[in-house]
Amino acid sequence: MRIVAPASPPSREEVARGVELLTSWGLQVELGEHVFDQWGYMAGRDEDRVFDLNAAFRDPGVRAVIAARGGKGAYRIVDDLDTDALRRDPKPVVGFSDITHLHLAVWSRCRLAGLHGPFAKSRDTYTGPASPSPRAAR
Repeated sequence: MRIVAPASPPSREEVARGVELLTSWGLQVELGEHVFDQWGYMAGRDEDRVFDLNAAFRDPGVRAVIAARGGKGAYRIVDDLDTDALRRDPKPVVGFSDITHLHLAVWSRCRLAGLHGPFAKSRDTYTGPASPSPRAAR
């Protein structure tokens, strides 16, 4: 899975906690190239944020895309999403808040449902040890 920041910038500490939790479940986690960029109130320039999303959509090794956080800015990049790549290789996009713009774009163009779920940066009360691991669901 790959963590990207399509909206507001996350803190390194919050993302590190998310990566630690996901890897403790046995998952391989990568970070988008621009995940810690900042440009005004957004996590980098529009072209860099959509680059990270599209790179994840195009990479066959990435099986899920998780937003580092919501906030503002995802609405600015929906027109440039490579939904053809996502249609060829479907994978869930996980997040909520401003990430809803991505869910709506992916649904309307690919008929692929997004997952309203916790961000990689979420507080431990949302994604801590009490959260079920994917292995527990098997």
